[in-house]
Amino acid sequence: MPEHVGIDLGTTTSGLAWIKDDGTPEIVPNSDGERLTPSVVYFDKHEKVKLVGSAARDGGDPGRTVFRIKDRMDDPNYFFEIDGERWTPTEISAFILAKLRRDGSNLIGPIDKVVITVPANFNELARKATIAAARIAGMEVTRIVNEPTAAALYYAYREDISGRVMVYDLGGGTLDVTILEIGGNGNVRILTSEGARRLGGNNFDEILLAMYADQYRDITEAELYSDERERRRCLHAVEDAKKMLSKLRTVTDTVGNRQIGLARIELAREVFEDAVAGLLTRTLMLVEQALDSVGLAPSDIDHVVLVGGSTRIPRVRDVLARKFGFAPLSCGNVDECVAQGAALFSKHALSVTEVCNQSYGILALLENPETGEQRVRNSIIIAKNRTIPCSHTQTYLTSEDDECVIVIDVTQGEDEDPRYVDIIGKLTLKVPPGRPAGCEVTVTYSYDENQRVRASVLDHLSGKSTEVDIDYHGKGVLNEKQIARKSSLLRQIRVE
Repeated sequence: MPEHVGIDLGTTTSGLAWIKDDGTPEIVPNSDGERLTPSVVYFDKHEKVKLVGSAARDGGDPGRTVFRIKDRMDDPNYFFEIDGERWTPTEISAFILAKLRRDGSNLIGPIDKVVITVPANFNELARKATIAAARIAGMEVTRIVNEPTAAALYYAYREDISGRVMVYDLGGGTLDVTILEIGGNGNVRILTSEGARRLGGNNFDEILLAMYADQYRDITEAELYSDERERRRCLHAVEDAKKMLSKLRTVTDTVGNRQIGLARIELAREVFEDAVAGLLTRTLMLVEQALDSVGLAPSDIDHVVLVGGSTRIPRVRDVLARKFGFAPLSCGNVDECVAQGAALFSKHALSVTEVCNQSYGILALLENPETGEQRVRNSIIIAKNRTIPCSHTQTYLTSEDDECVIVIDVTQGEDEDPRYVDIIGKLTLKVPPGRPAGCEVTVTYSYDENQRVRASVLDHLSGKSTEVDIDYHGKGVLNEKQIARKSSLLRQIRVE
């Protein structure tokens, strides 16, 4: 039985790696012979089978196919409805993980425990959903690790780098920019992480698809595609073209549809890179934001390392080289280093010091000391970039006489304005009646190594307290009983 396994559950592709007997990490191919598995699920209408991977992506019926479910992991109300059944993002992700587990087990032995990676900017709900998906697939998650952290571990292992490092992780669906310090012994200290949830290779593909469609229209005076099935087929073509443009200056392709026929498309790398320049500018803005958040300049960075398939675009490397004054490092397998880093994390007793990627607080009635005006504001208790695990306490005063129930809204976000933060949970505490306003209430937040939050509230006058995990409500949120039931049901479903 393999003891050390890591999984990168990606937006467009997923991978599983393990530590071999000689101590080196290695990607385990799936049953189709592929090192990475497309994160796509197809619901067959003839049999109770769920196709995962390339067969699902090429299944031909987009109405029965789920792409990019990772983008929905933080949406408690999303579900995919097909054949009268509803499937949550957690369940769909479990199918992908089940295939990775089954195919991997056939090659290296039974897989029961794993380290799974998530984007650094994943919120509490998305992390919780990822853990639940693994449990449904029959695996215990020993640790959730941020993708840039896992990649940094792999680079430290492979390239023997140390010092202050910026990880530029541009994958299929997300961008993470993480600044960290790697010691000579391989230990890692995270300084900050910034991220954009919907900025990645898929955005580049859509721009390239529009360019294909424009050329096809100019040649044929017709549209390149007329339905979602044709659009998906064209997307596969432009994905291949994008990869070729990372190696060739010009790509020639033949695309078309059933009604009009084929047309020859020609595209130069420079034209494509100019078209995506705006997206690259957005990534540099995130780089600046990460540097500013810890008071660093580009000259303070010793290494920039590339992660994610979209970093193969030559212009990406060029803009980073101009920004920092030196060429970024690439391990070659930029699609695979996160999974391999996760496997390394499961093996080695490294010291990895993470930080909070978002601030957590409560909605409180606060008084402006200058004007005396009272307004409901977001009061931060655990600030972004604070080292974790950690615990922090803040004391507040009740605002109403004869208050019988104290209700506290738990927030996630940096802004003081309640309109620009997320309410991620509630704390409710019953207290004796007849109390005056101004009673002290203490709120404590604890943030664990998997970047999950617990909150507690203590009423000083009555001595009563309550503590809860942050609890989410919605059609897509599974409780413990549902997770156990879904895990049992999944074992009865063919996942190919």
